[in-house]
This record gives sequence, structure tokens and C-alpha cells, in this order.
Amino acid sequence: MYIREVALLFVRAGLLVASAGDTLVAQVQLPVVNLGDTNFEDGLGGPGWLFEAFPTGYVAGEMKDASGKTVVGSNRMTTYSATAHIAFVSHKRVLGGWLVGEALLPVVDLDVELANRGGGRVRGFGDPEFGSGLQWAPRAMWKGIFAQRVVVDAGVPAGKYSDARAVNSGNHFVVINPFYAFTYEPNKKLEFSARVHYLWNSTNHEPYVNMGIRDTQAGQAVHANYAMSYELVKNVRLGFNGYWLQQLTDHRINGVSVANSKERTVGLGPGLQLTGRGLWFRTTERLTDLGKELIRHNWTRRLASGRPRSATRPRSIV
Repeated sequence: MYIREVALLFVRAGLLVASAGDTLVAQVQLPVVNLGDTNFEDGLGGPGWLFEAFPTGYVAGEMKDASGKTVVGSNRMTTYSATAHIAFVSHKRVLGGWLVGEALLPVVDLDVELANRGGGRVRGFGDPEFGSGLQWAPRAMWKGIFAQRVVVDAGVPAGKYSDARAVNSGNHFVVINPFYAFTYEPNKKLEFSARVHYLWNSTNHEPYVNMGIRDTQAGQAVHANYAMSYELVKNVRLGFNGYWLQQLTDHRINGVSVANSKERTVGLGPGLQLTGRGLWFRTTERLTDLGKELIRHNWTRRLASGRPRSATRPRSIV
């Protein structure tokens, strides 16, 4: 239901990339966020517990500079993570919605190879994340049902981090990432879901020492997931899902804005969901394209269990 994650690779690296003349410039990056990791029937939920454990793989075979051009040389980033996610929806109501809470903890294996300098490999825990909000019961809308949820999530800088390493699994700064999710089902077979996040990042006062800078702050951003699925047979759904991210403010180094530092990405791909007896398995595969060049390919596998939801139409999990 609340799979964050963000997803939780929680990769935070003060990487160094060579520019013209082989001069090193500090690169500030957004923390890894939930890009497509919540999709089918995302807005549905009801009182009960939910536990999820899901691995994620990410491979980037090239890097882009501020103008969108490929950085020269062999540059590669490979990430594997496994995230534990637990959520609880209580029977206590506020503003008509059930109180909810969640917690997530990722374990990360991150390997960065750069043609110049500043790469490395790290294995360890990422930053834990905690959230609280409200889940509203499905209600009739037009000829279908509509369900929604609002949650404020916060990432705590407790993951593995050292300013002596260029690559870390922890952010070393606070991340605030509230979201609004909804699902609309016009009939018993078809559903449309979306989730919209706002991202705010605090300042890292201990960036990678070889950068020779005092502090860094990643910019603010908006990102969203969207999905549509159709129930082929009982407990089997097939559809597509995607995501979009747009950074709103520039990154900052030593309190000064970095020109042309706003990030943007989109992704789209197919998905398959299998459910039954409190268990849930979903596989998704997405391609990301920026400037007509493929820069990312990722996959996700999840297994979850929980109590059935209380809804107009019974569902298999919280």
C-alpha cells in the first residue's frame, strides 16, 4: 500500500565528475525517491497491518551533464536493494479518515564506476523513513468507487555515511516527502491510480571532503506515479505504470544556487499483479528516456501480506 520506495535505495553520493579541462566539480543529487514503485490500486486501503519485503535493481550505463549531453568515458552505476516496509491502519478516525502509520528500512549495495575519479562501492543500511497520515474508505463516485490517502513521510539521516567516501547509502540530511494517492474504479475490472509527492531536502553540512566545500542542499521537486490496470481473471491484473519527476529549485553549494542543476525524468512500462489469500506479488519493468537516449532500466519484485481491506469491493490486502 505505501511501498516507498523511495524505493528506497536511498543512494546519496557526493560524486565528482570531470568537466572540460579535467576540472573536478561537485555534483549535488536528489535523494532516490518513489519513482513508479507504487502503482496498481495505490489509493485503496483499510484497517489492519501490512508487511512488505521487496528488492529493486537499478542500472545506469551513462551519465548526463547539466546540458543533457552524455559525459565522456565509461561511467556506470549499479544498485541493488532490499526494503522492509511495515504499515498499520487503525480504526481511529480523524476528519473521516483512518489514522495510518508506516516505517521503511532499506539495505543497499551501490557500485559507481566513473571514467575519471570519485567512484566507489558501499554496502549497508540506507536512511529509515517514517510516515503518518489518513486513509479514507472507498466511496461511490459516478458509477464506480473512489479511494484516497494522504501521508507525510520523513527520511531520517541514520543510514551508512562517511564524508571520507564519495559514495554512500545514507543521505546525511533530512528528507520530507508528503504525498496524496488515489484510485478510481469505474467498474469491477478497470482501475486508475496516481500518487503525487512533494520533495524537500535539508542541508548536508558534511559533504564529501575532497569536494572542498562547506555544505550542499538538493533542490525541491515534484514527482508522481500513475497506473492503469485491468483484471484479466480473478486475482490477476495486467496494465501499465509510469512516473514523472521535475525539480523545481536549483541545487545549492555553500548556500549558492547551482545554475542548470534541475533534474527531470519520466518512465513507462508494463506491470503484472497476482493476489490471493492475503499474499500479493507484482512485477513491473520500466524504461526511462531523456533526450531520446535510454539511460535507465529497472525492475521490482514484491511479496506482501496483510489483512483484507474493508471496502465496497473486497480486496486482498491492506
